[in-house]
Amino acid sequence: MKRINGRQTTCLLLVVLSGWSLTMTAENGRNGWIALALACACSLPLAALCCLPSERMPQAQWFDLPAAAFGSVFGGLYLTVLTALAFWSLCMSVLGGVIFLRTVSGGQWPVWLLTVAVLLCAAAAAQSGIERLVLWTEPVVWVVVIALAVSLLLSVRQLDWNQLWPMLSGGWQTVLPRAYLLLSVPFGEVFYAAAALGGTGSQTRTGLLRACVLAGVLLCLLYVRNICLLGEAGAQAVFYPSYTAASVLEFGKSFQRGEVLISGSLIVCTVARAALLLDFLSGSVQAVARHGSGQQIVWGAAILTGVVCTMAAGTNRSFADALHLYQLVLFPVVLAAAVLLAIGVCIRTKKQG
Repeated sequence: MKRINGRQTTCLLLVVLSGWSLTMTAENGRNGWIALALACACSLPLAALCCLPSERMPQAQWFDLPAAAFGSVFGGLYLTVLTALAFWSLCMSVLGGVIFLRTVSGGQWPVWLLTVAVLLCAAAAAQSGIERLVLWTEPVVWVVVIALAVSLLLSVRQLDWNQLWPMLSGGWQTVLPRAYLLLSVPFGEVFYAAAALGGTGSQTRTGLLRACVLAGVLLCLLYVRNICLLGEAGAQAVFYPSYTAASVLEFGKSFQRGEVLISGSLIVCTVARAALLLDFLSGSVQAVARHGSGQQIVWGAAILTGVVCTMAAGTNRSFADALHLYQLVLFPVVLAAAVLLAIGVCIRTKKQG
């Protein structure tokens, strides 16, 4: 297996996390960027914790660690729970992108067609394993970062910085619950990246920490841009503030509809996120079932996800409610899984030592 360095790890997770800017709302108004910053800061120890088991047993793939730590039965149960969680994450990721595309296209494209398009690209990216997926995200991250940076620079002259004041007028009690939700999603999904990359290189922790910091800075800047450009009330009144903010930017007469370029680059982030989750599903199913090729599992999971997403796609409001539930559940499950595996692996290595 080819080793993956820290820079490649950063590229993968940064692309995955940057896609959150597409669907993030302005629910907390002018204080939302503070919640984002807190979530980013709290994600750093979580990322380090998720990397710990693979660092203690670097000779093994992450998906082999549960059986080594808990035995074949409990290790299989552990992975089965995480497989179900990853499938839920995959459905939420695809639905987020599909509902966004349906909304901005005015409902011209059917849900099933959009779902097939997203999953086809994601499965193609994931079918050859995490090494190929990392290589795919290396050039993509530059497209995403440049598109977002250009949109930020072009918006500077139109920003009303007074929209950020007064800060924390409602107190910390309004910020902390939102910070928890954001720590869960998007930052809690660093767990999947740590697992997929476990055993592929010695710089995984450094790469993931760097990606969390860069993504946190980027998301905070975009959030502040949305508030200062649209106003607090305006940003809260729309489902997709980042897209709306990009649509009102003044690019000049020679370039119109800048939101198409920006939203297109962020849809690529959704594909990368889905591809990472498909790779995780492939590894976990192979570890539990002990048979089947990764390519077959990736395409099978993609087909099943497509069926579920096509049947489950509802209104923007219903998706927002489902996303809220997902954010409530993901972090405690991921934290418990990371802690249990870290303890189990540490006990196993001490016995062997």
